[in-house]
Amino acid sequence: MNWLQHWASELDLRVPPTVKRPGHLLLRLLKNWVLPVPVTILSGEARGSGRQVTAVTAGAQPWVEYLTDLFFDGSPQQRPMGRVPQCVLPRVLDGLAPSVDLVVARTDTLSARLLFSRGYLLVPEWVDLWVNVPDDLAALQRGPHKRDVRNDLRRIRKSGLTYKVSHAEADFMVFYQDYYLPLIRVRHEKYGRVSSLSTLHARFRRGGLIWVLHEGRRVAAALFDRWEGTLHGFALGVLDGDDRFVKLGGLVAAYYSEFRHAHALACSELNLGACRPVLTDGMFRYKRKWGARVVERSGSYYDYLVRWRQSSESVHAFLAHSPLIFRHRGGLSAVTAAVCDGQTTEEDARRVHRRLWTPGLHRLYLLSPSGWEAACQAPPQSILVDLTAGHDPFTPALVTSGGRPGPASAC
Repeated sequence: MNWLQHWASELDLRVPPTVKRPGHLLLRLLKNWVLPVPVTILSGEARGSGRQVTAVTAGAQPWVEYLTDLFFDGSPQQRPMGRVPQCVLPRVLDGLAPSVDLVVARTDTLSARLLFSRGYLLVPEWVDLWVNVPDDLAALQRGPHKRDVRNDLRRIRKSGLTYKVSHAEADFMVFYQDYYLPLIRVRHEKYGRVSSLSTLHARFRRGGLIWVLHEGRRVAAALFDRWEGTLHGFALGVLDGDDRFVKLGGLVAAYYSEFRHAHALACSELNLGACRPVLTDGMFRYKRKWGARVVERSGSYYDYLVRWRQSSESVHAFLAHSPLIFRHRGGLSAVTAAVCDGQTTEEDARRVHRRLWTPGLHRLYLLSPSGWEAACQAPPQSILVDLTAGHDPFTPALVTSGGRPGPASAC
């Protein structure tokens, strides 16, 4: 080690953590700003409307393509536009935005807030779903989605599934290699993310494993940790990723076993884990039915920045079938579109609200491309936005945590 390296090491040891961490974050931010970001033009047929549409993405693939995969029907054609530093990316996207239907960029949360204008919706890459653990687990069958919950519990009983808890180190590697990795590869494919062995092991040591048993055979499992009165479900696995064990009810039993174990440990809350920020996502809907509320994911690093062409039929169809959760006033809200042949009615609004409302949201914004009928009342904690004025007042007004509604109305 030369004198300069020795001096740098000594300085690092002397710098207090309270100073070091902000400095580290600043250096990381500056590094991100000069990092070249790939920009791509996509073209194809829109899901829902069937029209030919275009979109532009900016960010690492395949992660940035998650939302555009929901926008297009099938695989769109890609035209790479090169790579640009993130610090000039907002200007590049502003130049492209008028010629495309949808803009999606993926960047770190701090850069999203500092670099980009209020013309973008800030959509977190992941959200968490938490639920209060009731004193009586039978209360889970009395919620708004009680029929679905009862069907799941009936399925567990019919299959004769049981569970047991393990803290054995040998079981951890079995879970990782034979249950966790196969499930990620089989079910998540393009967007499957494998947590590091060290991260999972740290969680395991603070919690343990729940094995789901069928006739004595371990067919599924859940890795959990326990922290300050909360049980956190962190990872799931199925033996060899075999779909037969999923159909048997292995994953359903894993979730319910987390409730039972949290109750046995006197935990007040259960974190069911991360979901995509789309109210109609299958995993999101499954976790919501247990009475869960949506919360911002702790430690979430990336945001999607979304903006769309005003009065785009294809974007309205996209928001109707893929309602987005976004950052709003220090919390989370969601936006969807009510697409109707004629004017949208109060009953239409109530139907959409019943299908999508999730506890934990600040507001649900309902956009109507055809306009709302006169004197209709908004459902609880909802805002009705009329788009018939020829422009979209929602996009520029509600895209930051401090945003306020524009010409949106409650009728």
